[in-house]
Amino acid sequence: MIARRLLLLIAAFLPLAGSAVAEALVIMSTGGGGVTKVGGRIVDYTGEGLLLELAGGRQQTFPAEKVLSVSTQYDPKQVEADASLAADDFARALALYRQARTAETRPWVRRQITARMVWCYRGLGQPGSAGEEFLLLIRSDPTTPYFDCIPLAWIPSQPSASLERAARQWLDRADMPAAVLLGASHLLPTAVRATALARLKQLTSARDRRIAQLAVAQIWRAAVVTANDRQLAAWARTIEEMPESLQAGPYYVLGLARAHRHQWEEASLALLRTPILFTRQRHQAAQCLLDAGRSLEKIDRPKKAARLYRELIDTYPETRCVAEARGRLEEMAKE
Repeated sequence: MIARRLLLLIAAFLPLAGSAVAEALVIMSTGGGGVTKVGGRIVDYTGEGLLLELAGGRQQTFPAEKVLSVSTQYDPKQVEADASLAADDFARALALYRQARTAETRPWVRRQITARMVWCYRGLGQPGSAGEEFLLLIRSDPTTPYFDCIPLAWIPSQPSASLERAARQWLDRADMPAAVLLGASHLLPTAVRATALARLKQLTSARDRRIAQLAVAQIWRAAVVTANDRQLAAWARTIEEMPESLQAGPYYVLGLARAHRHQWEEASLALLRTPILFTRQRHQAAQCLLDAGRSLEKIDRPKKAARLYRELIDTYPETRCVAEARGRLEEMAKE
């Protein structure tokens, strides 16, 4: 991630290739640490590539994995929504994104807005609405470069009645593997656990490698208590082979499994990946700080644990983990 930011900084000082009055600016990796800027009109941008109309009308497709950033003229509502999202004002951002998406005519920008709406719903703790918006995104572009916003369940908890109903409907969408993955993740703690696991096993051979990898990691959730050291080492290797943007949930499962085997230090290291690297995953980041603090307490590191609890309270005040973190701090003060 640091290397990516450095590439973008370098690109800011490069000359612009293409029209001087380009509607959009695309910064791309040229390999070997190099970057370049290309200007033009974005015809479309999907997970398969970015189609750009260059000066003179010529069109060129660039591989999606080479695209580092895209900037263009956005609706003022979207700009305002982006600022609210960055400030964690999810309700305000969501309302503004709805207005911006209605006014926007470019499909690729509408998909971008939809992905950010998913993050808003996730920040508000509304996984059902987040799931529906994510499926809208997938229907528009199955290869979406914003796949990391998928609101999968990783933390062990019983879904609400409305979320369970929605998840059962997602599980039946055989025509949409991402929907099946989403539904199964929320149904693992329910009475249809066996069915959810069976669907996840089917998805491990999905054509979309992202879905296959996440299905494998979801299956681990059923083996957290029973996994041995050899299996946990294999899990860690599997996670390292995943795109970095998809690693947060799998690392959480690995951390839980290591904690069950009383590998407290290794558990805390796996759990702390999310609050350090994946801060947008707010509810999971809060849970990871809480569980990492518990692990550090087990190896008599109360000061480090207390720092994690305070970080949780200060950074994620809206999450349900705050009450328990405060309780732990109070107990530690007594001791």
